Amino acid sequence: MKTGALIVAAGMSTRMKQTKQIMKLGEYPMVERIVRCFLEAGVDEIAIVVGYKAEEIKETLKDYSVTFLYNKDYATTQMFDSVKMGLEYWKDRCDRILFCPVDASAFSMKTLNELLTHEEDWVYPFCNGKIGHPILIGNSLIARILKHTGGGGLKGALDSLGINPVVMEVTDAGSVMDADTPEDYRRMNEYLLKGK
Repeated sequence: MKTGALIVAAGMSTRMKQTKQIMKLGEYPMVERIVRCFLEAGVDEIAIVVGYKAEEIKETLKDYSVTFLYNKDYATTQMFDSVKMGLEYWKDRCDRILFCPVDASAFSMKTLNELLTHEEDWVYPFCNGKIGHPILIGNSLIARILKHTGGGGLKGALDSLGINPVVMEVTDAGSVMDADTPEDYRRMNEYLLKGK
C-alpha cells in the first residue's frame, strides 16, 4: 500500500508574527519535524504546499527528497485552497495520504505509527475531546473532497461525504496542539520537552 503525505505550509503566520513553518519545535523547525516523522514512519513520498517564505522553507528542507507545490495566491486564499492543490497532486498517485498542517507538528511517533496500521478511508487521532493530526485519508475520497464547494475547510468537505470516520483515541496531547499564537508555540515546546 503506497502512502503519500501532504503538509500544508503556505500561510503567512499573521498571528505568530514570525515564519512559524521554520520556527524550532524541540530540536527541529516545525516543517522539518513533520518530514522527519513521516520518513521515519515509512511514508513513500511527501508533498509540501508552500507560499509565504517559500524559499526559506525549501532551504530548511534542502537535505530531504520532498516535492514542493507553490500556491502563488497564498496571500488571498484559504488553507483549504492549499489542501485542494495538494490533493490534486496526490489524486491517483497513492492508496492513501497523511495530511498535516505545518503548525500541528507536535504529534508523537506512537500516534503516527498507530494511524498507519489503519486501512479505512478516514481516520484521525482524538485526544481530550479534540480531533488531532495527522489525518489519514484514502485515495477513494480525494476526488469527492476536491468537488466540495461548501464551507468548513477539509473537515467540512469530509463531513459532507456522509461517511463515518474512524476515531482513534490517543493519549498524545501533542496531536491536538497547533501553533497559531506565540503562547500556543510556547506550550507545544514545553509539551515536547516534558516528553523527553
